[in-house]
Amino acid sequence: MKPSSDSLRSEPHAGSHAGPQAVPRVEKRPALRELRPYLALMREHRGWLGVGALLALITLLAATGLLALSGWFLSATAVAGLSVAATQAFNFFTPAAGVRGLALARTAGRYGERLTTHEGTLRLLASLRRRLFEAIEPLSPAALQHAGQGELMTRLGADVDALDSLYVRVLIPSLVALCAVLAAGTLIGIFAPLLAAVAIIGLTLTGGLVPWLAWWRGSGDAMRHQASASQLRARLLERLHGLGELVIYGRWANELSGLAEQQATRDHIELAQARRQAFANWLSHTLLGLTLAAIALLGVMQMSPSASAVTAGESALDGRLLALFLLAVLGAFEALAPLPLAWQGLGRCLSAASRLNRVQANTPAPQFPVGQSVQTPDGHDLALQQLSVRHGETTVLDSVSLSLASGEHLALLGPSGSGKSTLLDVLSRFHAPASGSITLGGVPLESLEESTLRASFAVCPQDTHLFCASFADNLRLADPTASDATLTALLESLGLGEWLARQPKGLASFPDEGGRSLSGGQLRRFGVARALLSPAPIVLLDEPCEGLDRASAEQVMTAILAACDGRSLIMITHQPLGLERFARLALLEEGHLKEDATPTTLTADSRLARLMARA
Repeated sequence: MKPSSDSLRSEPHAGSHAGPQAVPRVEKRPALRELRPYLALMREHRGWLGVGALLALITLLAATGLLALSGWFLSATAVAGLSVAATQAFNFFTPAAGVRGLALARTAGRYGERLTTHEGTLRLLASLRRRLFEAIEPLSPAALQHAGQGELMTRLGADVDALDSLYVRVLIPSLVALCAVLAAGTLIGIFAPLLAAVAIIGLTLTGGLVPWLAWWRGSGDAMRHQASASQLRARLLERLHGLGELVIYGRWANELSGLAEQQATRDHIELAQARRQAFANWLSHTLLGLTLAAIALLGVMQMSPSASAVTAGESALDGRLLALFLLAVLGAFEALAPLPLAWQGLGRCLSAASRLNRVQANTPAPQFPVGQSVQTPDGHDLALQQLSVRHGETTVLDSVSLSLASGEHLALLGPSGSGKSTLLDVLSRFHAPASGSITLGGVPLESLEESTLRASFAVCPQDTHLFCASFADNLRLADPTASDATLTALLESLGLGEWLARQPKGLASFPDEGGRSLSGGQLRRFGVARALLSPAPIVLLDEPCEGLDRASAEQVMTAILAACDGRSLIMITHQPLGLERFARLALLEEGHLKEDATPTTLTADSRLARLMARA
């Protein structure tokens, strides 16, 4: 997909008003229900994810217990050292063993938690990519073109990657933080219910209010950052694909400036995110400090209760426990600290999920029959009746009626934009007609199984794509059983024999990415070879001789007609070369079928006759 001049003008470049402050506009904040499909997908890996959550909780409880027990141990040891009798009576071994045990549990739990959560997350992302690709793969290629190659790559890459933080950074830490607050409150509540209530209130504000504020105020920035990154990535991929044209026309410097401005916009959003994160951290630590101060103050007051409290039977708080309470709150805060950043980035997850859902939901897919509704064609006669096709509000084909008998060869001519290529897309079911019907062997196309449809047509579009495989493997897409001798003979018949002889390993050689090592004419003839290699009874060729000199075009035409002997052929062409060798000629203009005749029945005032005279 190469950038058009219109698309280049429509985007900001050097000298335009779009600068770092012109942040990309995004849609309203997506609803949380956008995450439902991905939460449901977690069920497939609930074993790994559940074990990871359990180990994360064990790690946190061990860390909190280690802090609390260490604080009590140090305080108790200090008090015991005040007298010889207390020192001799104090049990050093049990708490020391507890400290060592909790330290080992924390280390082992952290290692196991990292191992299992990342394994589960990677498996989850793999399943998500597979599911997304399986949803995209059968969709209409013509409809997918509207999304753009860069956009689809962004969906399969960056947007899927954005969802990895949903489990690792949002769900599990939030669950663990909730358990940490309850554990700390329970531990303190055993000895001092009032201090436990203060701890729970403070930790709840720290772990609930602050992340909610971070989500509410920062999700917009996260969504804008995700949109900006997606736009930048898609634009960069497209510009690199059309780098040659940009350099030739002197537009590369402007494009670099435009890309730099988009990067500056992204940096501006990241700065805003950093400021919000700094504020969230300040607010969290402020609430923590207030909570610790309140617990310390109330704890000191309970260490020396008033006379009325003593009369009521309340005992003084053991001073050694105060350190345990404070360190337990600090341990619980360790689980709360990452939540503001995680919830601030939740908007990124929602934005990615929303775009992935749109790709799967808004792209129309061809519907193929199953079960008893499947029909089998009787022969290979092709008939179009009053066929109309629209792209949006634009009518591309209007009431076109055309027939092709089995084994008949038809040349379809017409100016650019007349609907010729769209007709081939409709026959391949890449486009759905607005009205009319198409039958193959007396059976409507929509009543054929996909395997039957694909086996009936061999198609060579205008743009031939070569995969990252050998030339032989690229050709064998059409016929996996074809021998090297058959491939070589077919390429030689299309004038590619000398080219093949220059390849280091012949058919076993590999092309550059996308086939850039071949010239335009060579790539087009390679696509023709792949279509002719297919055993399909109907061959559809879109401009097979475009860009070839007359001698090469005549050679290709001869090879095509020879390979299609006994098969039906529809060939789109602008060139009048060899039209007399076709059984039928048709002319499309502005979506209407203007002429349909044989070379011998053309009238003197026929445009097709005038085209043949120019050959």
